Amino acid sequence: MVAVQKKYLSQFTMFGTVVTITLFAPNQPLIEQVYDYLVKMDQFFSMNRPDSELMRINQQAGHAPVTVSSTCFELIQAAITASRDYQDSFNVLIGPLVKLWQIGFGGQQVPSQSAIQARLALMNPADVQLDAVKQTVWLTKPGMMLDLGAIAKGYFADQVILQLQQAGVTHAIVNLGGNVKILGENPLTPTGQWVVGIQAPKAPRGYPALQLVTPAKTVVTSGIFERYFKVGTKLYHHILDPQTGYPVEKPIEQVSIVTTSSTLAEILSTVAFFKGATAGRQLIDRLPNVEAIFIDQNQQIQTTAGLQHLSEGVYAYE
Repeated sequence: MVAVQKKYLSQFTMFGTVVTITLFAPNQPLIEQVYDYLVKMDQFFSMNRPDSELMRINQQAGHAPVTVSSTCFELIQAAITASRDYQDSFNVLIGPLVKLWQIGFGGQQVPSQSAIQARLALMNPADVQLDAVKQTVWLTKPGMMLDLGAIAKGYFADQVILQLQQAGVTHAIVNLGGNVKILGENPLTPTGQWVVGIQAPKAPRGYPALQLVTPAKTVVTSGIFERYFKVGTKLYHHILDPQTGYPVEKPIEQVSIVTTSSTLAEILSTVAFFKGATAGRQLIDRLPNVEAIFIDQNQQIQTTAGLQHLSEGVYAYE
């Protein structure tokens, strides 16, 4: 008799989204270990908990350095480095601007130009002091605010996959609310390849614009289709431009990055969205082992060179 391979899905709510862990052998203690780790990360990095390490840093902005855990320091250091490398698009000091607009959190009106300019003055990565020896983080101006929402889930996905590997797991899928990272070969297919659906921007959640057949990778998507408000016919989405203070205006609706590091994919999904399909493809094509899928406002699909076969004959949801 041929053994039938089974999937074991575990789901729970975390970070305001649904987390799904897929294993191919039952291991409830390991799932509980992953859950406990993500709870701990929420305690470190939540913007909604006044006692989180992240909020302690924000509360001490302009006053004093804050000593943090090695985990917190590592993620913030990576986030600030990326913010310095890509200041025109990726900036984890965007917290004051996010709080001003409140898009996705009840915001329904455009802030004044003066209010926007005041927040932009608080978003210079050069105003952050990191001390790797003392493990301190100091936001040197009052009112500065770190918001790690553009990188944290990628970091968590990388760490969860590492935990699974250390526990001896050889095949798994980690899905942190659409941030997908895969481990090993697919035991359910002869080729070992995986199929990952790329969300159609204007479709209900779970409806793919295309399906990506790939070895174990991470797939991270940035898009404007879930958090926005309208004033008349003008749509204001949540991806804010750290140069202007307004939602970035590009003729694309989403970009998906395919690579091995979920942390890197989070960063590049934001950067590539800002650049748009043409400049974004040029950027990604220069990077080793990274691909991208762009979907524009007409639901047309464009890809980087390694994925160009995907853009042919794809049905777009209307």
